[in-house]
Amino acid sequence: MIFDNKFRKQVEKYLSESKHYPDIFNKDEINELVDFMFKGTKWWRTSPTGNLFLGGNFNQLFEKHIKHKIENLLDTSLIKTCSGNFFHTPHQYGVHTDMPEPDNTYDKSEVTYKSILVPLYMLPDTHNGRIVFYDQRVIDSGCTFDWGPHRSTTHYRSFTDYSKIDHVYTFDKGYHTIDTNEKMSQEIFENSGLQYAPSKIDRYHGLSIENSFPWLPGSLYVFDTCQVHSSTLGEKSFITKAGLRISFITERTNES
Repeated sequence: MIFDNKFRKQVEKYLSESKHYPDIFNKDEINELVDFMFKGTKWWRTSPTGNLFLGGNFNQLFEKHIKHKIENLLDTSLIKTCSGNFFHTPHQYGVHTDMPEPDNTYDKSEVTYKSILVPLYMLPDTHNGRIVFYDQRVIDSGCTFDWGPHRSTTHYRSFTDYSKIDHVYTFDKGYHTIDTNEKMSQEIFENSGLQYAPSKIDRYHGLSIENSFPWLPGSLYVFDTCQVHSSTLGEKSFITKAGLRISFITERTNES
């Protein structure tokens, strides 16, 4: 996958607002996904912070469990293949995108389309964390936003100075440079649930919030793979939670 101007031009055509669809999966269907997570995947790995990731067989997963759920939500005719992982985590996720790495194994004829998230379970189930989607898209390889003491352990590009992030796009500004002098207000910070992130408000200056949704098992979240997002612990924090993330890949068009 090549992150050139033609790539960005095509991805820009697919951009749309993040969406939350509650109660897409019932309890039996969630159990089937959990069963696939532990029995149907091909690989697993852990992270230094205690995450468990499982993946493989995702095209089979998509055809059997996912495709019929999203046919009225996305243009599935654009989907060539998919990738992603199941995750089992004891903490919230920091600010990041789900784009591939610079040295990725995708074919040069492939382009990112959309991503989905499916919360599977959380313990305890009184957890009231949120997932926050920002207006900013980074139409480039994957990256993390790491201002302050909370450093990411990811192998993706990490930025403490957000003004150095290239190819940032929003619907109202087009392509532009993030200006951290554009401060997030305390009201927006608290209304979105970010005070339970647990980073300070300073980490979010220069970013603006598109949507903040409750993290609810059985829900489906649809968003741009290049969209900046993060999650929160919630006022009533969790011990562990699990979910499914799938990113859909399409073909480069003749124009790109």
